[in-house]
Amino acid sequence: MWVISLVVSVVVLYVSNGSELPAVVVDQLKNLIPDDSSLSDQHLALSFLAGVMVAGTPLHTAVRYLSTVVHELGHAFTAGLLGGRPKNITIATNGSGLATYYPPITWGRFRASIVSLAGYPAPSIAAIAAVQAVQAGHAKAWFAFSAGTLALAILMLIRNFWGFMWTAGVVAASYFGARELNVQLLGWIVGGVAGYLAIEGFRNAWTQMTIVRFASGSGCDAEMVARWW
Repeated sequence: MWVISLVVSVVVLYVSNGSELPAVVVDQLKNLIPDDSSLSDQHLALSFLAGVMVAGTPLHTAVRYLSTVVHELGHAFTAGLLGGRPKNITIATNGSGLATYYPPITWGRFRASIVSLAGYPAPSIAAIAAVQAVQAGHAKAWFAFSAGTLALAILMLIRNFWGFMWTAGVVAASYFGARELNVQLLGWIVGGVAGYLAIEGFRNAWTQMTIVRFASGSGCDAEMVARWW
């Protein structure tokens, strides 16, 4: 799990930084996905705004589980990077989630705090990476990478029935979408998801603040960090 955490995290952070992919990686992607391309800046902006609008409508309740999965993967992959062993992820029907892991006995409060806080920037970082990937002409590759990451989460981390079924449905839809949809439409989907996740990053943080203010003792991430310190 440590290797998977490293690979996924490095790819996401590298792409979100706006750095160009190494030439050897670009060549491999061209061999694997020869029809990949980018969207125009105008179309990317429109797709991003469409995702933002979805986050502000009742449609949000139907897709909120995606941001929960990304949030919990942020916890899990960060734990793996810092030497912990991710155990499982639970996704509830109300949109909440829980990532558990085994921390080494050598861990102090600093690393434990980093893991607890890592889920909140995860959706926004994923959104930035998605936009950068589309602009660089790797819309279909990023679509496949995202679906592959969710598939790994199913195999290794997600164990409850609802989380498994919902994520498996997304992976299955992504598989057929990658086969049947043209690359421009996939770029629109990636841009829309990016806009949605960008808003969800703020919404998750606001929800955490609300829990701390009105439901003390809930065991939320912020309270865990407070107890360690």
